[in-house]
Amino acid sequence: MTFEQQRTQLLEQMNTLTHMERGKLCRQSRGPGTTPFFKLQCWQRGKNHTRYVPAQEVPALQAALANHERFQALAEQFVTLTVAHTRQEAAADRKKNSTRSRPSATTRPKPS
Repeated sequence: MTFEQQRTQLLEQMNTLTHMERGKLCRQSRGPGTTPFFKLQCWQRGKNHTRYVPAQEVPALQAALANHERFQALAEQFVTLTVAHTRQEAAADRKKNSTRSRPSATTRPKPS
């Protein structure tokens, strides 16, 4: 698979992730025998934000959190692929530029 095909495939996979949420979902309870509740914690602009989540929203929120993790993994693959390609091109350019004509052994040195 070519570089462009790999990039396109990664971008298409990212595009399928239509619902995302950042953060960590925590299940908490006020003690034994009480109904557990859920809260979503995430960092935004340097601050920790907490949002309480009703139990009926938890499955959708878990899916959105999983989508965000998947997106992050795909983005990392995209960056890794692009950096590797950039370095290969730079190495090829250096190699191409290093094959300049060198003086042959038959040329006389210039007098100083």
